[in-house]
Amino acid sequence: MLSDFSSYQAYLDRYKTFYSEEGDNRPPMLSEEDFQENFRLLEESYANYRRMILQGQEEEASYYYLNVINMLENQLAIADGADNFLPEGFLD
Repeated sequence: MLSDFSSYQAYLDRYKTFYSEEGDNRPPMLSEEDFQENFRLLEESYANYRRMILQGQEEEASYYYLNVINMLENQLAIADGADNFLPEGFLD
């Protein structure tokens, strides 16, 4: 995982880039404490997702990704965290 990717400043930069225009789907900006907690939850969620895939629970993993990981990524202004949370080549 890139060290800058997990910093609060990197989050602020991503937020300003991804949510440059206000709209109904724009999540509120997180405090640094909320960011740290949500980032930790996202990291744990990717570990759970990986376990599901490895155990052959593809359907459950897909549901989990859409309903847990995707929500956290949106809150953290991350387009796709797979590159940072899953081993290289895992999804190939």
